[in-house]
Amino acid sequence: MKKILLSANLMFLLLTLQVGNQALSAESESEGVKNETAYISLGEPLVLNLSSQRSRNTYLQITANILITNVKSETIIKAHIPAMRHQLIVLLSEQPANDMKAPNKREEIRQSAKLKIQALIAELSNNEDVGDVLFSSFLVQ
Repeated sequence: MKKILLSANLMFLLLTLQVGNQALSAESESEGVKNETAYISLGEPLVLNLSSQRSRNTYLQITANILITNVKSETIIKAHIPAMRHQLIVLLSEQPANDMKAPNKREEIRQSAKLKIQALIAELSNNEDVGDVLFSSFLVQ
């Protein structure tokens, strides 16, 4: 009877160790699949003249960063910074000055910029690692 209990305990222990090792290996494999993210600066602040109803010009100064979802794509995406800056200049210069002062409109413009830059990078390099466009400074004068 003692031999049977000892065998059962030994089998249970071996089974527990095996299941534990499988869980650890599955956890390490899923961690290997995760990509590291990174932020890429688009360089110097963009300074734009906005259309305004007032006689005085309204200027926008903005600093933008791109969130990439795979750090391995950093060099590919950095190669297209001039095209991304151009895309932002075209998009932002079309906006009325009053829209830039409303927080909800700024968020809509940011989402639009994200979609345009994602499409641009996908077109230029077949890369879909652009996760978001973030404005780190946003000054309307």
